[in-house]
Amino acid sequence: MAEANLYITVKVAREEDLVEQIGRDTYFDLVDHDKVRSFRIKRQTPFNLFKEEVAKEFGIPVQFQRFWLWVKRQNYTYRPHRQLTPQQEAEPVGHLREPVQKVNAAELNLFLEVELGRDLRPIRPPVQSADNILLFFKLYDPLKEELRYVGRFYVRAGGIPVDILAKINWLAGFAPDEEIELYEEIKSEPIVMIVPVDKMVTFRGSELEDGDIICFQKSPQVGSTSQCEHPDVRSFLEYVHRHQIKPEHHGKRRCRISSEPEPTESSQGTISGGSTTRTHSANAPAGQVRFLEYWVSSKASLLLEKIHNIHKDTFTKFSMKGEKLQTLLLESFASFVESMSTTKVNEEQGNVLRRATVSIEDFEQVGLELSWLKKRLEEAKKVNKCAESVIYVDLCEAALKVGRAKVRELEEGLAKAKAELEDWSTDLPNSLAVNDKLLMDVV
Repeated sequence: MAEANLYITVKVAREEDLVEQIGRDTYFDLVDHDKVRSFRIKRQTPFNLFKEEVAKEFGIPVQFQRFWLWVKRQNYTYRPHRQLTPQQEAEPVGHLREPVQKVNAAELNLFLEVELGRDLRPIRPPVQSADNILLFFKLYDPLKEELRYVGRFYVRAGGIPVDILAKINWLAGFAPDEEIELYEEIKSEPIVMIVPVDKMVTFRGSELEDGDIICFQKSPQVGSTSQCEHPDVRSFLEYVHRHQIKPEHHGKRRCRISSEPEPTESSQGTISGGSTTRTHSANAPAGQVRFLEYWVSSKASLLLEKIHNIHKDTFTKFSMKGEKLQTLLLESFASFVESMSTTKVNEEQGNVLRRATVSIEDFEQVGLELSWLKKRLEEAKKVNKCAESVIYVDLCEAALKVGRAKVRELEEGLAKAKAELEDWSTDLPNSLAVNDKLLMDVV
């Protein structure tokens, strides 16, 4: 077998890639696998060993990784198809392949599913039953003519969309009762097919399955006169496909709404509920994606979005005006939170906790609301002190146990010595004492 046939290239797409690419490198489907992290692995390497390489690269412990195979559907779309089973993960990497893929294909595409807890640390992915479906969600903003990926979650096949509207709104940072329209992205070749999703029909009834994409947007306001060229996601994607527009070449145009005046070049946007203002950029800076009204790296954006969804007030008073400073501070904050999220409680001692406290004070100076983070650090401090007390108690008990064993040993030795003394004392000669010379009175 040729040297090249001994290896296989494994391309691992993560949610970070979806955030970075959708709306920048692609509009349709989920990801371009030529732009994700790839691994060159020997075909006979057990998949479980490959997971250790993934853990080293991405910092995701093996037990928190879940992999999906992709499939090219008959309608030419490419979606996550099914999870790898424990039996498949016990096989060599080279034995795994996508459905309808050749046995000795040189590449294997995977989707790495990672679930984060409320503390933003990886946790075990939810158990998927036969009634669960994994859906991916894209948000369309008609005012900006902007499409972006906002997240994924499982739904019950027998459930109906109206039951999860609050959760979808949460992904976008909308109010729970925001009226939204749902569309299923079915295909883009040879023509675009985007169909409305009936909110009162079950997901099974709408023939939704693992890997399907739901695009959503705010419902048009009653009484407003919209002058958007592409008021809904279907017309927008049809326009993109018809003109073969690349995301990086698509200018962010604003629509005129009768109730909202058109911003001028000197007007400034304000985050709802906050005092932060900044001018709107026409194009995204290289390598950055939008988070609220700011530009940050895709990696930072994913973490910041999760923080914003859980702690709504964190960024409402962010007060930096310069775009470069905004980006620098937000990415620095994301890096800080990421480092803290991988720190174990029993490691938060001395300098670590003091540095974290100082960093939080610095971030609060620029308007970030971090009471939730300070509360967690205080909780960690208490837990850490308790753990230290437990350790000290254990040490004392261990030392006491050793001391008691030594006392018992000394007591046993003392009793034995007394018994021997008593035995020997009964038969001592009267002619010789302890301090006498050995041969006294004999020679």
